[in-house]
Amino acid sequence: MRHLEALAAAARSAQELREAALPLDQLRELARQVPSARCALEVLRHEERVVSVIAEVKRTTATFADLSGVGDCGVMARFYEAGGAAAVSVVTEPAHHGSLADLDAVRAAVDVPVLMNDVVVTPYQVHEARAHGADMLVLLASVVPDVVLAGLIDRTHSLGMTAVAEVHTRREALTAVEAGAEVVMVDARDLRTGTVDRSLFEQVVEVLPPEVVRVVAGGVRGPHDVMGYARCGADVVLVGEAVLRSADPQQFVAELVAAGAHPALIAAANREVK
Repeated sequence: MRHLEALAAAARSAQELREAALPLDQLRELARQVPSARCALEVLRHEERVVSVIAEVKRTTATFADLSGVGDCGVMARFYEAGGAAAVSVVTEPAHHGSLADLDAVRAAVDVPVLMNDVVVTPYQVHEARAHGADMLVLLASVVPDVVLAGLIDRTHSLGMTAVAEVHTRREALTAVEAGAEVVMVDARDLRTGTVDRSLFEQVVEVLPPEVVRVVAGGVRGPHDVMGYARCGADVVLVGEAVLRSADPQQFVAELVAAGAHPALIAAANREVK
C-alpha cells in the first residue's frame, strides 16, 4: 500500500508543478485546439485478427533497467507502426524517465492511436493527455479511490479519448467496469516486485463482460506468448521491454502481429462465435 501511495503522491506533486506553470484553463484551451482523438476501439478489435498489438516506448523497465539508449521515441514508434502495431504506448511517468515530450514525438511520428501511460490521479493530467495528442489514457485503478477512478474515466471519455483501466485483481476489474471502462488492461507484473505471473490474466478476465476490450500487459516475450494469451481471452497484448531489447523492433512487432492473426486462432474464434 505504501508503494501505491508513494506513486500517487509523486504524480500529484509533479502535476502541481506543471499546473503552476500552465493553469488548467489555459491547458483546456490547448486541448480544444488539437485534432480530435482517433477512435481506438475499432482498431483494437479487428475482424482480421484475434489479438492486436500495442507496442510501447519507454526509457526504463519495470525493474528500472535503463533503456534510455532507445534514442528518438518517434523513430521507434515508426518502426512499430511499420511492423503492424495497432497502437503505440508511451510511458510519460517522470519516475520512469518518461516525459510529455516523448508523447509529442510519438504523436508527430505515427498515424495509429497513441496511448499515454502514466500514473494519473487528477483531471489536470487527463487534459494534458489530450492537449499532447493522446487518443487513449491508462488509468491505474489501484492508486485512486473508486469514485475518483469513475470521474477520471468519465473525463477521459468526455474529451474523446478511450480510458484504459489498468487492474491487478478481479475486484479492481469489476470496479473498473462499474466505473464505465470499456477497455481493461490486466497487468501481469507485480507493481512492487516486478515479477510476472502469466496466470493472473486468466484469473481476472473471467469477471469481465464480453463487450469489454481485454488487454494484457507483462510477460510477452514473443509470438508464443501472444497466442497463449489469445487462448485465454485476450483481445490485445501490450509489449514493451521485449521489443525494445530486440535486434529488429519492426520485425519483432511484425512477428507478434502475425501470431495474433494466426489461422488456428481465427478458426477457433469462429467456432466459438458459432
